[in-house]
Amino acid sequence: MKNIIMLRSQYPDARLEKEARGLIESGYDVTLLVWDRGRISEIQRSCICRVKRFKLAVSPDSFKVCFYLPIWWLYIIFQLLSEKWDIIHAADFDTFAPALIMTRITKKPIIYDIFDFYADMIRFPIFPKISRIFFAKTDRFLMRFADVVIIPDDSRREQIGLSNNENVVTIVNAPPDTFSNNNVVPDSLSENFTIFYGGGINDDRGIDIMCKAVKTLSGVRLIIMGPCSEACGVRLKSICQNVPSIELYLKWTLHQEIISQAMNANILFAFYDPNIPNNKYASPNKLFEAMMCSKPILVNDNTSMAKIVREEDCGLVVPYGNVDAIKHAILTLKNDPTLCKRLGKNGRKAYATKYSWEIMEERLLEVYRRLDPERR
Repeated sequence: MKNIIMLRSQYPDARLEKEARGLIESGYDVTLLVWDRGRISEIQRSCICRVKRFKLAVSPDSFKVCFYLPIWWLYIIFQLLSEKWDIIHAADFDTFAPALIMTRITKKPIIYDIFDFYADMIRFPIFPKISRIFFAKTDRFLMRFADVVIIPDDSRREQIGLSNNENVVTIVNAPPDTFSNNNVVPDSLSENFTIFYGGGINDDRGIDIMCKAVKTLSGVRLIIMGPCSEACGVRLKSICQNVPSIELYLKWTLHQEIISQAMNANILFAFYDPNIPNNKYASPNKLFEAMMCSKPILVNDNTSMAKIVREEDCGLVVPYGNVDAIKHAILTLKNDPTLCKRLGKNGRKAYATKYSWEIMEERLLEVYRRLDPERR
């Protein structure tokens, strides 16, 4: 049995859990080495593998990260010196850099799983332009030494500057299939046309814009579910004050509950401010959750997910921040159930044939088989 250590600096994380579960079910022994920033709760009790935590509640965008990141790296190195392992699976640059040192010393393989390109993801608190250039160049240089690089979307090749070689594998962030291909989610029974968003809530996700659009529409219900900063929560509550059609659940929620809510909605949405470089290449799990649940999705233009939605004809694309365009899209779908159903079916078909986690999991296992001669 091969021992795998998976590294992640932001946890809980649904993608990491899916990957770990697939490896365990295929006979690997998996340990998660994670940075506990104070958000770990129920997932600790439901995790099927061992979790070792670096406990320090610091936001990734905080100025304090400049001081604590080296401590996190030393913690990784110490744990890798004390643990028995055969392969390292490092998520993002802030775990890959120290893990690479250990794999070069031990001559063992390392998988670099790029959830987000670090230089475009982090809002550096000091010298942002210089910091971004430094981390981008360093990241691109070091990833050459990875045995395999995993990216979540083909568009990331352009962002990162990766060539089309066999050491680069695309594994999209799709959810496991809760339903068989012949058991598509039934239409929502809610009296109101329900829009749902489940996931992390940040200022660049356009949640406030959707709230402004929905608050003036009759017969439309909006449910927002996910963790956010205190300041962001205050702004959203202010916008939604005295608007009973908007429900805010601003806390971390189990992924199973997110899927359940998506199942019972009419449409989902995912907005990402394209002025932020990393967002242009975002194709988040919310897109694939909508596909899996056979629900249309609203996304904004100038993003990778907009390209996918257009190609698969599984939703509508609107300009980011345009409240009137969002209202028009909502009413278009609300007033045309046939269109809603067709877009949802198109998404479900695309999920089943191209993007399902079953397909992605097989790609992941093939990566491990390539690194493990005993399993070839």
